Amino acid sequence: MIPVFIVLLYWDSPFDFLTGSLPRPIIWAEPGSLIVLHMPVTIWCQGSWKAQEYRLHKEGIIDPWDRQYPLETKNKAKFYIQRMSALHAGIYKCSYMIPGGRSEHSDTLQLVLIGAYEKPSLSIWPRPAVSSGESITMNCSSPLRFGIFILIQDGNSNLSWTLDLEQQVKKQFQAHFVLDSVTTNHNGTFRCYGYFRNDPQVWSSSKSLDTHPEESLELDSWNPPDEDPQRIVYAQHKPSSNSVKLQETTSKEPQEVTYAQLSSKTLKQDNS
Repeated sequence: MIPVFIVLLYWDSPFDFLTGSLPRPIIWAEPGSLIVLHMPVTIWCQGSWKAQEYRLHKEGIIDPWDRQYPLETKNKAKFYIQRMSALHAGIYKCSYMIPGGRSEHSDTLQLVLIGAYEKPSLSIWPRPAVSSGESITMNCSSPLRFGIFILIQDGNSNLSWTLDLEQQVKKQFQAHFVLDSVTTNHNGTFRCYGYFRNDPQVWSSSKSLDTHPEESLELDSWNPPDEDPQRIVYAQHKPSSNSVKLQETTSKEPQEVTYAQLSSKTLKQDNS
């Protein structure tokens, strides 16, 4: 009897990865990973000049979310989302195909929808003007029982606080973010968001404070340009037994955001 060998090939098996022989793909989003409801976003995947097809994978979905041929540059492809919605929010990876196999997956990209719910209110305590070295508290509150409140500082990835807080006052769910010993390190715009635990990439609109402390803090109103936040602070509520449906607005315009600017000045000692 002639022995018969049966070889089973699985497209997604580990043996299909050409680890080490192909560059690992890089994934990113433009204009950023936080996208306002109904606004466009492009996800990019950069891989190899040998790539024949790029694939976008979304967490929780077995099949590729999308497939695209390389651009003329060959080493990258783009996945365009014309109108951001809750359907598009999630965690993504990408990969690419070459003859005989495929690359490993890229790092993850978290694509967040902003503006799915009404923005929380954001206030500062004890007063709009304090001296350097003093503490201020930013209070984020909402009638919605968000599982998580987030305070984001734009452009500063060096500072990080995690707060486990819960408080309900007059049907308002609140999180208190304490900034101890205010210094120039607290310069920047702070944005407050909320989301529910079962939809961690679907956020509310935001209300914000902006700080520029040197010595005293002076509160003014302004509308800064839209930038990608880099610093995130979390404050968690216990899970709610009440389910809350996602309410998407029909407006095509970005959600209104109110800003408050905290400027600061060094107080010089009078030696006269």
